Amino acid sequence: MVDPIVVFSPLPPAKSGIADYMLELLPTLSAQREVVVVTESPPASGDNWRTVTPEQYRGDTALAPLPHFYQIGNNADHVFVYRACRERPGIVVQHDFNLHYLVEDATLVAGDLAGYRRILEEEYGESGATLADLRQLGVFSEAQKLTLGLNTHLLREARGVIVHSRWVQERLPADIQARSTVIQHHFAPQALAYEDASRAEARAALGIDQDAFVLLALGYITPPKQVQAALAAVAMLRDRHPQLQFVVGGQRNPGFDIDAVIRQHQLEDRARITGYLDEAAFFRHIVAADALVNLRYPTVGESSGTLARSLALGLPAIIHNFGPASELPEGTVLKVPLELGPPTRLAAAIDSLASNAALRAALGEAARDYMLANRSVALSAEGYNAFSDLIYGLGPRHDANVVSLSRKPSHEYQGTRRKGR
Repeated sequence: MVDPIVVFSPLPPAKSGIADYMLELLPTLSAQREVVVVTESPPASGDNWRTVTPEQYRGDTALAPLPHFYQIGNNADHVFVYRACRERPGIVVQHDFNLHYLVEDATLVAGDLAGYRRILEEEYGESGATLADLRQLGVFSEAQKLTLGLNTHLLREARGVIVHSRWVQERLPADIQARSTVIQHHFAPQALAYEDASRAEARAALGIDQDAFVLLALGYITPPKQVQAALAAVAMLRDRHPQLQFVVGGQRNPGFDIDAVIRQHQLEDRARITGYLDEAAFFRHIVAADALVNLRYPTVGESSGTLARSLALGLPAIIHNFGPASELPEGTVLKVPLELGPPTRLAAAIDSLASNAALRAALGEAARDYMLANRSVALSAEGYNAFSDLIYGLGPRHDANVVSLSRKPSHEYQGTRRKGR
């Protein structure tokens, strides 16, 4: 009899990519062993899995000896996960390399100034303590949140660590790497329900011109997603591609005036902001699009679930040639460098896709084949179970070399391209 496992995680309706990730994983993971999800989200259950609140978890002593996973993200949705992990360390699933915002929410936002100081001192010694003291005096820069990752105090306590990319794994200290594995970010299995969807019907439903070349960006609009660079590139191509339309499928950010950027580039007739998209609308936009732009700078080591979903549906994508996404094999995406000046290379990549339907088809097919062969929820569940058995069988401080349960890039999958593209 395989032991059940305990997973601390947010779940929908929390508007969190990690909540969606966990819900996607549950049916396959629970097919192999019972799963108890500790969450602050509303009660839910399925075949061989159920949820409990943190209070119910503390009252059920039978759960304590079981293998524990902690889905850790860099925001307030994961404060209860972070605190539980520090009380009873288990396997940390590190979705973001940088955890400074999480630590801030768990300490400063809760009024625990001393706790924030202790963590900085634990991470960076006397210099860290001095930085915490200076912050209380008003001497602080937001840039410190990007440069001070505040992750090793949690990861050194963990029995094991799961990351989604070698980019993140290679940046961990050697003692943490020795208890880590890479399980690549899976694509949402519900994406496959849209693989035969009609582009023409999707465009008609969304009010998008059938003859337009549609460039898509997805997700909550923040400066690191470089939508502003994409807008500048679109402006450079205005005359060359009069049918080019840029659709940003995501919620506006009160702290980042994307509409002002659109006006700056005089793209009111070429760019549209959809606002928050529910799941059906999200996939409908992928079906309707010709290409995706998915950039990250600065990156905190996150892996993009929106990119995974889009590639699984054969949507060609443009990404940066650094960070976790850059590990995608050549020929499955177009990779561009970071440009601190005019985004000429990004514009050239968009131009190549807008001008070449054969290139779009080849990239989309290669991306879809790669994702189906290497990024399924079945492989994620297999990795979770194998790593759980390894870590809880060998104990919290084993001498194994770096664990590697991830699949190497492969194009062996012989899939058929979805209809309607």
